[in-house]
Amino acid sequence: MTPMPSTRELCQLARQAGYEVIGEQQIRTNRWLLTLRDAEHAELLVLVQARRLVVAADVQDLAELVQLRRASRGILLVYGGTFSPAAQRTLAELPGAPLQLCGALPPAAPPAPDERIKVVAPHPIG
Repeated sequence: MTPMPSTRELCQLARQAGYEVIGEQQIRTNRWLLTLRDAEHAELLVLVQARRLVVAADVQDLAELVQLRRASRGILLVYGGTFSPAAQRTLAELPGAPLQLCGALPPAAPPAPDERIKVVAPHPIG
């Protein structure tokens, strides 16, 4: 299994991808919420899950957080695992939700409209 990242390491990853970190919170031992600003100064939320399988409930959690905090979009970032088929279906079923499932943090640019349901290759399970 991939070692757990620290909040500091996750913030460093975000900065390397070109984001400004405006908030970070470790919710559980394997879950973090980062509030970032992208290249166009839009605020987005990144929910990081460090476990083998990320499920539909995680997608729903992120959708609720994006709505409640009125972020422009959300990224569910799997660290050391993969997305379940149910998680991918849940994303596709959320009408107009500005969410992405990613295994690596994309560069700090807004996603193209056709990338909303794209799943970026996850980190390998070690």
